[in-house]
Order: sequence, then structure tokens, then C-alpha cells
Amino acid sequence: MADRKNCKSDDGSTKPVLVPVNSRESATQDEYLYTEILDAILDRRLNPGIKLKEDELADIFSVSRTIVRRALLRLSHDRIVDIQPNRGATIMQPDVQTAREVLGARRLIERELIRQATLAATTDAIESLKKCVQDERDQVRRQQLGTGLRLSGDFHIQLSKLSNNKTLMGYLKELVPQTSLIIATYQIPHHTLCAHQEHFGIIDVIERGDVEAAQEAMDSHLQRIEDKLDLDSERTQGDLYSAFAHLKDSKPKI
Repeated sequence: MADRKNCKSDDGSTKPVLVPVNSRESATQDEYLYTEILDAILDRRLNPGIKLKEDELADIFSVSRTIVRRALLRLSHDRIVDIQPNRGATIMQPDVQTAREVLGARRLIERELIRQATLAATTDAIESLKKCVQDERDQVRRQQLGTGLRLSGDFHIQLSKLSNNKTLMGYLKELVPQTSLIIATYQIPHHTLCAHQEHFGIIDVIERGDVEAAQEAMDSHLQRIEDKLDLDSERTQGDLYSAFAHLKDSKPKI
């Protein structure tokens, strides 16, 4: 991954930035762009309602507009952005009712998923979950909060895979990105979620094979997420060049 720095011009103003898309070695161009845009949204550098202009993103990341469209289409599939004909892509702003519905659905679905996952968990699966949460914790400690929030969602998806319930897994995969957007939109300022600490606790319960305790731990975890949201707040939009200014001096790895 490319080094991240906060960079401004000599006069202190924000200038258009050119970012090499191959800074993340294992990602394709559109995957890299998808991840950077999503992280900027989750890190609150880009807010709901802002238009994601193809020409600006192509300029910022030095890619074709075709690559930009692929990344935006994937974000649209995850219900992070809304794409309208002749109007382009705009970051979605989930309303309060939607936020409560998504979180409520998560509690219902994950209660059953964690029951099945606890019964099916193996030693190797437990170790993989721990590694996932360690990565999440490391990003939070580095103040990469957007990446940490994305990895927090990945933990729940990885956990769901232990259940082998493809139907519920499919529903969860649709809800997790929406939940991340809801958290980024409505999280109370200066109120950290500390999700990785709770995730470690959930893993401990699964490792003991205690199904009822695992369900209670997941219920409490998801409820605490909702309790730390201000579902009446609004945010300003921000702009694309400022959102990606920290990548200005990133260099491709050879």
C-alpha cells in the first residue's frame, strides 16, 4: 500500500493531485479506485450528497474514465453511490428510517449466522478471524479510520462464511457496506466505536463454543453501534481534491 501523507502546496492551498493507481500492488485499477473512494467516504473526507465527477476522479488517479465508471458501478451495487443517467454518481445519504431498518435487519440475520458459525467453527477459522481483527485494529491505531471501518465490516462477512448459509450471507454482504455508510454518516463526533475490541470478545465466545453467549455478544455489539449514532445529524459535503490530497506524493512500487 502506498504511504499516506497530508500534502499541500507551498502556499498552503490544495492543488489537483495525481495518484498512481498501482500503489496497491495486488489490486486492479478499478479495485484500487473503489477502495480509495470507499475509504474516503468512511473516513468522512467525502460526505453524503457530493457528486463523484468522473473527470475529476480520472484526473486525480491518472486513469481513464472507463476505470472510474467501473469503480463507481461497484459502489452503486453496494448502495454507496447513486448513479442516474445524464447526472452521474452521487454519494448516497441514508435517511434515519433506512438506517434503523438496516441495523435491525443486521441483528436478525447475524443472530442466526453466528449461531451456525459457532457450531461450525474450526481452529483454522478462528485464527483467520483473529487475523482479520488484528488488521482492523492496526489500521485504527494508525488513524486510518475509514480503512478500519471497512475492515470491521469485513470481519462480519468473514464470520458469516463459517455458517455456510449462502442465503443469509448474501443478505449480509448487501447490508454491511450500507451499515458502514450509515456509521460514517451518523457517528457521534469524537465517539469511537472500538469495534475491534468487541470483535475479539466475540471470537473468544465462539472459540468456547457457547452458542447462546455468542448470539448475545453479537446482539449487544450491534446495539452498541446504533447507540453511538446520532440519527438526526447532517454533514457538509467536502470535495474530491481535498479528500485525496493525502495521496499526492504516493509513488508506484516497482
